[in-house]
Formats: sequence, C-alpha cells, structure tokens
Amino acid sequence: MIRRLERYFLTGVVVLLPLAVVVYLGVWIWNVSDVFFLALLRLFGVAPPDWLYPILPVLGLVSTAAVIVLAGMIAGHWMGRQLLGVFDQLVNLVPLVRDVYNAVKQISTSFFTRPEVHFSRAALIEYPRKGTYALCFVVQKVEDRFKPLPPGHTVVVVPTSPVPASGFVIIVPEGDLIPLEIKVEDALRFVVSAGFLLPGNRANSNHDPLPLGGPVK
Repeated sequence: MIRRLERYFLTGVVVLLPLAVVVYLGVWIWNVSDVFFLALLRLFGVAPPDWLYPILPVLGLVSTAAVIVLAGMIAGHWMGRQLLGVFDQLVNLVPLVRDVYNAVKQISTSFFTRPEVHFSRAALIEYPRKGTYALCFVVQKVEDRFKPLPPGHTVVVVPTSPVPASGFVIIVPEGDLIPLEIKVEDALRFVVSAGFLLPGNRANSNHDPLPLGGPVK
C-alpha cells in the first residue's frame, strides 16, 4: 500500500510539475508586464490615468511584443545587421560586459533559433564499445568531402538524453549502421524520455502515466 501511494505521488509530481511551472511563469509575466509600458510612458513624460491601471498588464504585453517584433524587423534588414555588428564590436571592447553579453546571446540563439535540420532516418551503431548500442540519426553521406577518407561513410548524430541537441556528430561506415523501422519522431521521443517511451509501446504513445518506482520490464 505504501509503495503504491509512493508511486502515485511520483506520477502526480511528473504530471503536475510542468503545469505548475507554466502557470507560475504566466502569473509572473502578467505581474511584471506593466513595468515596460509604464517605463515607456514615463519616457515620454506621460502619466497614465487611473482608469488605465487595470489594463496595464495587457498593454504591457502588447507593447513588449510590438517592440520585439520591431527589433526583429530591423535586425532582418541589411542596415539593421550592420548596426548590430557595430554594437557587438562596441560591447566586445568592455571586458566584463562582453562576457555576459556573449553568453546571453549564445543561450538565446540556441533556444530561439530553429535551423531546418531534417534527419533521414533513425538507426543503431555499436557505441561506445562492441556489444553496446547507441541510437543515432542519419544526416547524409560523406561522399568525397573528407579525403583521404574512403567512400562509403555517413554522417550521423548521436543524441544525448534528455536534450538531443547536445549530442555529437560522428562519421561511420555505412555498413556499421543498423536501420530501425521506427519514425524519427518516435526515436526523438525515446531519447527525450530517457528511454521510458519505447517506440511502438501503446501505453506510452498514449501518454499514460508511467508507474514510477516499479520494476522496469
């Protein structure tokens, strides 16, 4: 009985924790969204009337989104890119500021840019030693791009769990690849779930709660 309650508790944590984080972030954004709009009004020397205060969070969200879109439009043009390049050079002249700026820029670029990368299929390779297997995604054939490497090699990405983007690229002989009859999306789900969501498992594909704490079959 105690074991079952513990399993239910852990499953409840897994189910409710993402929802709690989303709600907390939503409430926090709502509470601080009026700060930007008030600062914008003060910049132009305008005092908001009393009737405007209840809708300040909405106006703050709208104005913040508008400024972000405007910045993206400016950065997408040639002149905007030139200005950003000059700004980057000026920031890099300040020792401490450039470290913080470049770190935040790298993190935001990694999170919010989505390069169009399409894996052709999922496969297995013997890695890191013979007799053990790692899931990988086939990218493309090497052809003759890495001379004097002989032909018949393929570029694959070996993802890490639970963040596949932190994996690494290796070049393997095509004959060492073991094809898998599963979709790339199912393979990614398997990696992100740290192996809990097995491809073709009906219960897992329907997102049923996992019996955490129980034996792994």
